[in-house]
Amino acid sequence: MNWFPQIGRGAIAQYPLQRKRQFRAITNLLENGERISLPDATGGQIEWGLNYQELTDEELGRITALFSASKGDVLPFGFADPFANLLGWSEDLTRPDWQKGLLTVTGGLSDPVGTLRAFLVGNTSGAEQTLAQTLGIPGEYTACFSAYVRADSSGTMGILRDSTRVNMTVGPQWKRIQISGPGTAGAGVSTLGLAISAGSSVRVFGLQVEVQPWPSPYRPTGAAAGIYQNTRFGSGDITVTSTAPGLSRCQVRLISKS
Repeated sequence: MNWFPQIGRGAIAQYPLQRKRQFRAITNLLENGERISLPDATGGQIEWGLNYQELTDEELGRITALFSASKGDVLPFGFADPFANLLGWSEDLTRPDWQKGLLTVTGGLSDPVGTLRAFLVGNTSGAEQTLAQTLGIPGEYTACFSAYVRADSSGTMGILRDSTRVNMTVGPQWKRIQISGPGTAGAGVSTLGLAISAGSSVRVFGLQVEVQPWPSPYRPTGAAAGIYQNTRFGSGDITVTSTAPGLSRCQVRLISKS
């Protein structure tokens, strides 16, 4: 599957960015005048208005190449919501979305924002265990995985994307750790996680994955959302304006099935 290209160091879009969600309902008008309306769960869509400034010829070429490969607005491609935390159930680590191995999780603990939404993740086994989630973003995509962590005593833990790992120090103060960059080249999915050493435990809060190189303010999630594999260009042409030698302005409209 083709995916909408990133620009710069891994951004999907530039500001200002427009996102408009549309819903559809099916209405039946009965003979007695009664009207019955029900939501059409498969009929909704999201429209994106992307406005790019100072695109290099290479960046513009990636967008126009996808436009050509998609035959304009005919064929679908993948797109990741630049606003979204792509993880599912970021505040419920008991959900099956999370791969926990032999880890234990206990919720309702104090967190760095003054609420009780942190989890204690414990590893009582004799080997390192990983708390992870697999997302349907391609390995070539730059993504940032971040989390707030703390432990009763100083130590280290790993934060991972696929085979890439960064070891981070952790201690009694809350700290936001992150790993940023691409995953496994050619892979259709990416696995992101925290590695907990044998016999240790750590508090975690605010787990977040974004398709950009740096973390933004944390956004809690329910069911996983934000990855749209049925996205098309919103029209049969895109607007490109040359603004300087080797630089262009481009306007793109996309439509994703919700």
